[in-house]
Amino acid sequence: MCKQYVQRREVSDHCALMIKCLDKDWGPKPFRSIDAWYLESGFSGMVEEKWKSYEGQGNVIKVLKEKFKLLKADLKIWNKDVFGNLNSTKQSILQDIENLDCQDSQGCLKESQRKLKSDLVRRLWENDAKIESLLRQKARTNWLRYGDSCTRFFHSSLRWRRLRNEVKGVDVGGLWCEEPCTV
Repeated sequence: MCKQYVQRREVSDHCALMIKCLDKDWGPKPFRSIDAWYLESGFSGMVEEKWKSYEGQGNVIKVLKEKFKLLKADLKIWNKDVFGNLNSTKQSILQDIENLDCQDSQGCLKESQRKLKSDLVRRLWENDAKIESLLRQKARTNWLRYGDSCTRFFHSSLRWRRLRNEVKGVDVGGLWCEEPCTV
């Protein structure tokens, strides 16, 4: 990660630039869950099953930490394999519905295909609810309730929130520190 800093202007009419390119280890990232995961059928059961399968030794806090660490790794795999990319899933469902609509307009849609179409529409609604939940969690705003998520305003709100929440450093005893302390 590189950061660019503008230095004070001394005698010249130019400002010196300082570029820092360092990757520092700030320690483990916190455990987080995505609200949309809870809308996926079987998610709670999978988490409960995985949690019970983990075993740890030592004091309670250490065991809890290790269980969260293992669960985080399993959730990453589950998110990729089962939950997947919501936007590509939506496009796939829409394509399947469009194909069935074309067959229906030609009058050659069977009863089993009609049931498949209604199931696809139900899956599309569920997928849209997951996308909306994910956007709401990212934005932490009621914008979705009052507006459209495809607007420039909405996406600039997301960017602004991410930038505002970024930790650039900390004030330690009156000294600004941008790098983790090595103890």
